Amino acid sequence: MGRIAGFFKLASSSISMVKIFNEMESRGDYKAFIYTGDGIHKVCSASEIQSMSLNEAMIGFDSLAASSPLSSSSDQFEFIGDTDIYNLDELACELHCDAVENMSILTRLLQDTFSLDNCSDHEMFQRFDSSLRTIRGVYAIAFHIGDKLFLARDRIGIKPLWYDVSSGFAFASEKKFLEMSGLHEVVELDPRQILCYDLKNDTIKVYDREFLQGLAEHQGSFVEVRDGLLSLLKDAVSIRVPDEDFGVMFSAGIDSTILALLCKGFAEAKGVICNCYTVGLSGQVPSPDITCARKLADELELELNVHEIGLDTVEEYLSTVVPLIEDATVPKTGVALTMYAACKAAKNDGINILFAGAGADELFAGYNRFKSSASVNEDCIRDIMEMHEVNTYRDDTVAAFTGAKVRLPYLDEKFVEYALAIPKEYKISDEMNKIILRKAGEELGLPKYVTERGKKAAQYGSRFDQALKKLAKRAGFANKTDYINSFQESR
Repeated sequence: MGRIAGFFKLASSSISMVKIFNEMESRGDYKAFIYTGDGIHKVCSASEIQSMSLNEAMIGFDSLAASSPLSSSSDQFEFIGDTDIYNLDELACELHCDAVENMSILTRLLQDTFSLDNCSDHEMFQRFDSSLRTIRGVYAIAFHIGDKLFLARDRIGIKPLWYDVSSGFAFASEKKFLEMSGLHEVVELDPRQILCYDLKNDTIKVYDREFLQGLAEHQGSFVEVRDGLLSLLKDAVSIRVPDEDFGVMFSAGIDSTILALLCKGFAEAKGVICNCYTVGLSGQVPSPDITCARKLADELELELNVHEIGLDTVEEYLSTVVPLIEDATVPKTGVALTMYAACKAAKNDGINILFAGAGADELFAGYNRFKSSASVNEDCIRDIMEMHEVNTYRDDTVAAFTGAKVRLPYLDEKFVEYALAIPKEYKISDEMNKIILRKAGEELGLPKYVTERGKKAAQYGSRFDQALKKLAKRAGFANKTDYINSFQESR
């Protein structure tokens, strides 16, 4: 939900911090902190920034400031991050401190990690990676200690982080924040790398983090593998259920229906409410997702919130979504519209956290292209390793703009590692994809019209693709692509 950025050894005239602040501020009513050489400043307006010396600065929105001397060093420890950590109680117990919130726990964890003097860079990287592996959650973090600046993100890449080394060093949650400062050699940080920038020598070192290597295929029976899958999925869902009312993006497909059913049970155990959000285009022809969602909600006793919007509202949403996701294509825009509409509807109801089914198609061979795959599981692994390049960046950026947190149980690291070791014949056949997930749904008691429902991409299930077609024609454009591009040009 938070946004972060940092600038080191850049000419102050090249840093458009006011413009970046305004862009970040539009993401929601968050607390803002700026770290400069003379301390930490809580900032309420862009005008306060103009008097600051910002040759070196880090700015964080919705990030609690953390700055304290390390126990074995006089160096200052400065830390900002965009984080959503689920095992805070467990970490707090191990660190012998109170589980207050994400940033304070991470600060303590990293202070312990970097408390040793005279260790080599490789040892420091290894200790850092080892500490990060104790976290169950998603994060994009930056911390400054002495002459070193470290960047890291969760290994799947759900939380985004970009950087540029063309003039000094700069990083940010969104590519556009850096481009606003005139930086045009922006690179996305590989989620399987930790980056260290040496401010004194103006050099960069990178440490590779192992992930999804040497997976051994499960040897158990179908039922044993299915039960193991369900056990890990239940754990992934339960650890993410908050102590407040929350929502599920609900298309009534197999992925989101399993999530909704599990969330409902864990919510009831916690005494909170799980609300399902289904969005679609209004009109005489109801969207397929809404039709199926209403039927399922009655049968499974789900709290359903249907949000139907007309063409004019879709066009209004496009003016926000297209510039937000940067390189907008027709499919990418259609999915982003669905995410934006659901998050906006949830926030209007006072819901801050939404669960979504991202990752299930990649893990369980849910796309038709897998039927012609030479190696299904290798292609599944590749899809997971590449999700950060499009899917998760788009979704996180859209959700962050609304002020919502999106939680993705199918992309829990433990669940991902298990799912990618499931034999291909348990995932796909000529007649069916996501076989084992559908059978897990049957085991949970879902009706056949759900477990056998074919995949329908979000933009089609919501009928937002039809909306794009109608709006493009109404505006006089030859196709949907030209219509979408017009929102970039008018920004």
